[in-house]
Amino acid sequence: MGAKGEMNSTNQFIGSLLLAAMAGLTGCTGPSSSAPDAFAGLSWPQQFSDDQTKTPAGAGWLTDFNDRTLEALVQEALANNPDLRVTAAKLDAAQAALRIAGADLTPSLTLKAATSRVKRNNTSGFSITSSRTERYTPSMDLAWELDIWGRLRDSQFASRMDAEQAAANLQAARLSLAANTAKGWFDLAETELQTQLAIQTHQSYTNNLAVLEEGLQRGLTKALDVRLMRTSARNAESTLIQRQRERDASRRSLEILLGRYPKSEIALSAGLPTLTNTVPAGLPAQLIERRPDVLATQRAYLAAHRRVDSARKDRLPKISLSATAGTSTSELKDVLDVNNNIWNLAANLSRPIFDGDRIRSNIDRTRALREQARYTYVQTTLQAFAEVETTLNAETFLTQQETALRAAVQEAIEAEKLAQEDYLAGLAGIVTVLESQRRVFDAKRSLLQLQNQRLQNRIDLYLALGGEFAAPPSE
Repeated sequence: MGAKGEMNSTNQFIGSLLLAAMAGLTGCTGPSSSAPDAFAGLSWPQQFSDDQTKTPAGAGWLTDFNDRTLEALVQEALANNPDLRVTAAKLDAAQAALRIAGADLTPSLTLKAATSRVKRNNTSGFSITSSRTERYTPSMDLAWELDIWGRLRDSQFASRMDAEQAAANLQAARLSLAANTAKGWFDLAETELQTQLAIQTHQSYTNNLAVLEEGLQRGLTKALDVRLMRTSARNAESTLIQRQRERDASRRSLEILLGRYPKSEIALSAGLPTLTNTVPAGLPAQLIERRPDVLATQRAYLAAHRRVDSARKDRLPKISLSATAGTSTSELKDVLDVNNNIWNLAANLSRPIFDGDRIRSNIDRTRALREQARYTYVQTTLQAFAEVETTLNAETFLTQQETALRAAVQEAIEAEKLAQEDYLAGLAGIVTVLESQRRVFDAKRSLLQLQNQRLQNRIDLYLALGGEFAAPPSE
């Protein structure tokens, strides 16, 4: 039979296998189904409920703080942070897995080379002779599974979703690192301001103590007043040491985020920035869709859904082609001689009959993982909405609270002045003076904490929205 006749016979054989496979599909799964809506039965608002102002949104969340040093620190953290590099390596691994899944769709070609030597002893009468035979067999093997049901394409799609999930996780890590760097920078600024306030307070108590001790020596001041002032001075000294310790810890924590050795040598901030931009009214709820963590859980759900399809198709027949081409000769010099060519072409059909319920169990497992991924996606989205609503309302409350605290600081300062005047006039005791000074210190300390808290909440709002504010939709 000629080569053309052999090829026709091979085509007929493969066609017969395909027909047999098609005939065995009764009750089996069909093409991949599209992912069902993970939020079936749930509804979302069109915009967030907080309504503050009509001021246009800023250009970007980092630039909203107008701090060039902060922007440089964020870039340093993104370049050097070890945790971020771990997440980036996970993305590289997911992309490599995607390429592996794509390779399953293409034929594989393997080059082989074999050599053998056989020695035979022949006995004839009283003589023994031996002969040796050598064979050289270079060949190439081709294998290809025909993905007629889409099982391999389902696996490739799931791997692509895994890679997109890893990319979203990397983006989430970058956003989180930038936010934590900004928070650490503002924490350091607050601890420095708190330290300066503690220094001023300690110095004030020390100066007052010196005056009272001089008065005690002259018989103008009571010993009780001196003792009370000494107590306040020592407490102020303790507070100062505590603030210095907190400043040192804040420095080292920020240096770790930046990928530096924690030497507590980072330059200190000049102070806390003032928020000049306001949150635009009517932020669209669709901003949630750009959050990297929401995108990551969505991709995980899509991947899990497609893996269910792939698992179901394990029930279907698998059709594969295999071919071998090469030469076989006893002389090494003849390996390239076409007269010694050998080849083989085969088509294979396999379908599981009994597997100890392995396929059924794998389908159940992938379905359970799909449900897990679905409700993780739903929970992540619900949490995202909660974070936005909470931080939006906190923005209003914190602004009102800061206004009240500023007024409290001013009143405390005026009250201290009056207490000092009354004490010098003999109309009030030292306890009143000390109490008024304590109130000034507490009010200033609380105001610094609140100013930092407002900045931290604004960063949390950017995190909740997945980035800077977007302009409200036009009417």
